[in-house]
Amino acid sequence: MLLSTWLLCIGGGAVAGLLAGMLGIGGGLVIVPLLIYLLPIIGVPPELVVPSAIATSLATVCMTTASASRSHAKHGLMEKFWLVRVLPGLSIGAMTGAYLVTVIDPDWLKRIFSIVLIALAARMVLPQKTGEPMTSVSKRLVALGSYIIGTISGLVGIGGGALTVPFLTKMRLPVRQAIAISSLGSFIIGCSSVVMFIANGWLSGKATGAFGLIHIPAWIGISVASVLMAPLGAKLAHKLPVKQLQRVFAAFLIIVAVQLIF
Repeated sequence: MLLSTWLLCIGGGAVAGLLAGMLGIGGGLVIVPLLIYLLPIIGVPPELVVPSAIATSLATVCMTTASASRSHAKHGLMEKFWLVRVLPGLSIGAMTGAYLVTVIDPDWLKRIFSIVLIALAARMVLPQKTGEPMTSVSKRLVALGSYIIGTISGLVGIGGGALTVPFLTKMRLPVRQAIAISSLGSFIIGCSSVVMFIANGWLSGKATGAFGLIHIPAWIGISVASVLMAPLGAKLAHKLPVKQLQRVFAAFLIIVAVQLIF
């Protein structure tokens, strides 16, 4: 890759890491649009740009959530009761989403990603009705909800935390535990998707390199920068007006979504 492209990948990864630490969002919301812009410049064929952007984004999720998951585990915030009910659904769903990426038309993938962007942007700025937690937890409902979250995440290239945490808190889980399980869930989503993207890239003949649909140079540049910048983002969260930043970022997401659609 050209030096300028490396710098854009590193810069995008740094922004993704900062936002992940500062606002508690997945870097995929930044990384996927960045890669949709960058990959054609690098020379990726047009029909593979969107699938490769999603695959590479989820590969970075594996890196950025690994250390966070380990930290939460050390603090004893992951109950086996929830892990065995949530993680399998997230994993199978993520593989389903990753498979769909390889069969859905790239233009439709852009539209689906844009809809998810707008929905998450709205959730950032609109007041949320917390409601009452469920009085009982259905194993089937947890499994189904986890599968749906995993499928959406694998389909659009995000870690799923913005979906998993509200779902788990609705299931009567304390917020801190929900965040901990969500971090491990994002790691599982990333790894499960990566396996499917590598396999499908080879089998479908749509590989952009030795690792299926994952663009390794872009993955390295983005992952390293995001991992290094995430702790700084967490520190800034205690000093900067996060609510105002969320509104600005939500507006940015809507602009990106509109551009992707049109």
